[in-house]
Amino acid sequence: MFLLVIFVFTVSVASAQYNNGIPVLLYHHVSQDKTDLPGLTVTPDEFSRQMTMLKQAGFETISPKTLIAYMRQEPVTLPPKPIMITFDDGYEDNYTEAFPILKQVGFSAVVFMTGVNVDREMRLSQKQIKEMSDNGIYFGGHSFTHRDLTTLKGKDLYREMEDVKKLIQWVTKKDVDVFAYPFGYFTLDAWEATEAAGYQAAFTVLPGLNKPEQDNEFLLRRIPIYNNTDFAVLFKLLDANRPKTKLLEYTPYYRNEQTAE
Repeated sequence: MFLLVIFVFTVSVASAQYNNGIPVLLYHHVSQDKTDLPGLTVTPDEFSRQMTMLKQAGFETISPKTLIAYMRQEPVTLPPKPIMITFDDGYEDNYTEAFPILKQVGFSAVVFMTGVNVDREMRLSQKQIKEMSDNGIYFGGHSFTHRDLTTLKGKDLYREMEDVKKLIQWVTKKDVDVFAYPFGYFTLDAWEATEAAGYQAAFTVLPGLNKPEQDNEFLLRRIPIYNNTDFAVLFKLLDANRPKTKLLEYTPYYRNEQTAE
């Protein structure tokens, strides 16, 4: 009887770890060079520290398909503390800096690739994309030209979703199920075009956790990580799986600029 009580209690605690939703973190650059988009650049040491904190706390990364199934309330097996790591735009340092760190801690991630960035200088090459895809990194669409989708209509809008999807599928030889709206901007037309192009889910930059019945799989939330994000403060929220009770809950927490690196 005592063992049974302990078992039930353990299961209840484990299940409660994601009762308030699943977090998705958003990165761009992982580099020592902060001259290009400095606010969006996290150093490799800081990225490693953040991933190690999550790993040691028991977080496990999940695939896009798993998150989609969870959001649709389909039968799915989740780890006790699920999380998703994402990158936007397809910078080369996602391969040279972030990828080795992710492998070291045993994490997967999703790179949302802009079509015109493939094989560009300082961006991911087809060879790098294929290697990452073959080693636990998922790829999604981030439009073909990174235009503001809210300014487009009809075929122009649809092609932004369709052309990048075809390109990534050709490079990786895998299905592309997820999309991230450039700048996080979306409209009903953009949502409908994303779905029409065959994506199963789409990501915004709305803060918070993703929970069925409360959120839609085509308006998934992400938590942006900046160079001066106070990750220790954010980590406490993530680890507690605290529900979003305020409009700005889970927006980035900033370190004091006087103490920031």
